Amino acid sequence: MRDYWGQRPASLRRPRLLERLYPYIFNNPSRGRSFLQEFFAARPEQLEDPFFSHAVRWGGGIRNLAFLSPEYRNCLSGYDPREELARWLPESFGGRDLFSRAQVLEIELFLAGFLLSSQGDRVAMAHSVEMRHPFLDYRVIDFAFRLPAKWKMRGLQEKYLLRRACRDLLPQGIASRGKHPYRAPVSALFTAAAPADYVDELLSGQSLRASGYFDAAKVARLYQRVLEAPPGTVGEFANMALMGVISTEILHRQFLASASYKGVRRVSPDLVRYGAERTIEGREWTSAMPPVDGRDHGTAEGA
Repeated sequence: MRDYWGQRPASLRRPRLLERLYPYIFNNPSRGRSFLQEFFAARPEQLEDPFFSHAVRWGGGIRNLAFLSPEYRNCLSGYDPREELARWLPESFGGRDLFSRAQVLEIELFLAGFLLSSQGDRVAMAHSVEMRHPFLDYRVIDFAFRLPAKWKMRGLQEKYLLRRACRDLLPQGIASRGKHPYRAPVSALFTAAAPADYVDELLSGQSLRASGYFDAAKVARLYQRVLEAPPGTVGEFANMALMGVISTEILHRQFLASASYKGVRRVSPDLVRYGAERTIEGREWTSAMPPVDGRDHGTAEGA
């Protein structure tokens, strides 16, 4: 939809398509329309960006780096994660269609490391349940990647071929209904009426200064502004910024500041560079081919 809009950025009708995707976000239609159009705006020069499909999401994340402490912002100066990502991707990535590029990025960045891990496998295995995902069968994935984009989505109808294949197996109301993604109730956590005892403590200046990751004064101003804002008026960036701070503080306390972690003996992994020659037990040795992701799994960085 952004690609379609970006080809004629001055069009007044094309951005209105966004309202068909997100009719449930805002109670105020005029505010919802202006927000969606500003948030998803696309310019013709952006259409050639190989990471175009994820530019909106990444742009929001970059804004929230301002809440890091000066020390950590300095650590990131000059670092562009997109350059690192480009080294992971297959050589044919740039020549693929828009849908395929978006799917590759989701698989590399979102699927295994977050969606399946944090929201799937870890949750299930904690309750002794082993999950199976039929749509992630390697034969299904291989087939799906060979499909042209027009069979994956027709106009605004998603999962077009799957709907066609199952139209005689499902009631028409189910086979033709639109998607309605679930949304975590993030904003409900940051209200004066919410039971936010641990939130107040984690976002306190004492807690933030102790961990050192964030600028305590900036976070305090943001949190106060969010608490005082009328319901439904807090933007997505503010909510996600506070959620990122809280998540980091919880992880720091549980895994870095805890006594159980400090008592564990530090282990230095063996240095193994794939393809490099090493002398092992008095003989010359050349390591095996690198793994498919291209990273060095024999070092702490690769792991």
